[in-house]
Amino acid sequence: MTVGGFCVLHLIQARHAIGQIPDSTFSFWRIMGCCSEMSGLSHVSTGQPDGKCIATAAALIAGGALIGYFVGYKLATKRARVNNCIQLGCSKVVDTVDVEDIGEKKVFCRCWKSEKWPYCDGSHVKHNKETGDNVAPLIVKSEKKQ
Repeated sequence: MTVGGFCVLHLIQARHAIGQIPDSTFSFWRIMGCCSEMSGLSHVSTGQPDGKCIATAAALIAGGALIGYFVGYKLATKRARVNNCIQLGCSKVVDTVDVEDIGEKKVFCRCWKSEKWPYCDGSHVKHNKETGDNVAPLIVKSEKKQ
């Protein structure tokens, strides 16, 4: 809920508690306190919101939406990062493995959580449970020469 929403709820509770808003006349504008009869102008009692109140309500709604958008964007950006610990100072992480070093079989990490980078240590299992992801290692086998 936005700050504007909390303000409206507070106004509802405060005005209803002291009897300013009868149960039968609950409308948005009465809750916001924008009707002329609620502002003490009973001789101009139209029950319609004035321009200042409409602008205030629109600003509260727009401000709440903007804050919600930016908070969601920042949270999503933090979650979007995959590599949180391996060679963070580099613009790209590149590792080279010689074909002769592979031997019969090597298992390479693809979840970026391994302590033995670039080789897999099984960290993807924990990562998959936490995130609901389905990453697994890359297995490279060499063919046996006859």
